[in-house]
Amino acid sequence: MDTGFALLLMAALVLSVLFSLLQQRTYSRATKRLGTSFIGAKDHFLVSGRGKGFLRGAIVLMVVDSSTTKIVAAEAMVGGTVLAYFKPRPELLGDLDTAVLRTSEKKMTEAVDYATKQYWVTYKNNAAAAARK
Repeated sequence: MDTGFALLLMAALVLSVLFSLLQQRTYSRATKRLGTSFIGAKDHFLVSGRGKGFLRGAIVLMVVDSSTTKIVAAEAMVGGTVLAYFKPRPELLGDLDTAVLRTSEKKMTEAVDYATKQYWVTYKNNAAAAARK
């Protein structure tokens, strides 16, 4: 094995780790930003969903008001690189049940559907825990 080839592989591995950490930090900051903007609001849930693809994917973050089942805030990261970032998605605001119909991209639709399912599971678990108290 040539030393140059081994160094090239090591450099690729290091870049992969750095880009993964960068993307994780972007996700962390977006969830923290959305979570803290609704920190005093009662009955609001922050849910996320993802649509995975071979080259492109989507991650969506939605804040849902459980008293009205309306999406009050939504951001999404859509793209094929680790340099993608979260952008507000005003088309998702509104009724939770029709949010999937308001998306136009395939991976975004999968992410919204996943987040919607996550909301209903979280809501049911929260309601069951409140009933036990």
